[in-house]
Amino acid sequence: MRATNLVFGASPLAGIYTEIDAARAHAVVKRAAELGFDKFDTAPHYGLGLSERRLGEGLREAGMVGKAKVYTKVGRVMKPREEVTENDEVEWGNVPGRDGCIFPGAPRDVLPVLDYTESGFERSHEDSLARLGLERVEGVRIHDAETPERFEAAMKGARALRALRDAGRIGEVSLGMNDAKYVLRMIRESEPGTFDAVMMAGSWNLLDQDGLEVLLECQERKIRVYNAGIFASGLLVGGSHYKYGPPPEEVKQRTEQWKQLAAKHSVPLPAVAIAFALAPQVVEFLAVGVKTPEEVEQNIAWLESANTVPTELWREAKIMGLIAEDVPVPSDE
Repeated sequence: MRATNLVFGASPLAGIYTEIDAARAHAVVKRAAELGFDKFDTAPHYGLGLSERRLGEGLREAGMVGKAKVYTKVGRVMKPREEVTENDEVEWGNVPGRDGCIFPGAPRDVLPVLDYTESGFERSHEDSLARLGLERVEGVRIHDAETPERFEAAMKGARALRALRDAGRIGEVSLGMNDAKYVLRMIRESEPGTFDAVMMAGSWNLLDQDGLEVLLECQERKIRVYNAGIFASGLLVGGSHYKYGPPPEEVKQRTEQWKQLAAKHSVPLPAVAIAFALAPQVVEFLAVGVKTPEEVEQNIAWLESANTVPTELWREAKIMGLIAEDVPVPSDE
């Protein structure tokens, strides 16, 4: 396992849950580049464009423009407040000051408008390039198309992304979603060859393996998988969130069992999480969100420790019922 197996998840650059300043965000990007990260994933949704701006600034400071592969997402257009009309569907839950907003430092002069149409995808792509200060991104992911209305619109909107790829303006058409059921539907109901890759978040980690059928489908269709949410929203690295909210008691109990099992075998629990997340053959990359230079260094250390997880740990995990018998683990290879 190498740093190139890791994708820099840039949502923390916008201050997810807790605000951070631009200087620290730039320092995080710089340290990641120094330690071998060359893939960076962001989205307009992250801080209403703040993540994209800070990522672009950080890449320029680190001398990584033209060297880094940057991926962003579509599905939301950031509109100046004066441009928003009564016909626009504003995602009010992502506006700073509103209940549910997880980016308290996001700008207050723009509003997130849901738009999964072809024209919406085209505008979102162009706006992202402007915020990033880049001429090209490597890939674009359809983001959070996980309601019937968003899904149906995105099925048609995907044509715009295929056109961008056909014109050589992007290299990869992808998905960036949490709900494995919608990921599977999108793959199966789209024109063959539409998707080069899938970023699935929170559906393949030590606490949640709902994405197994997606992994099998992607393997059959030769679709690359970027596994995100590998630490279960931070719960597996000492955090207090699970799927962006408080963890249920059953999840807390299973987390404690994993902690005890890792301690028994003298390996860090995050290293166990990384080893598991990369175990399926189809998973090529892991996305990790980092908000300090020290967290960048820590993730590299955990990645190196993942090679030391003993086979016996996985056998015990299956006996304990922490993972099902048919779930692939590193010892299966």
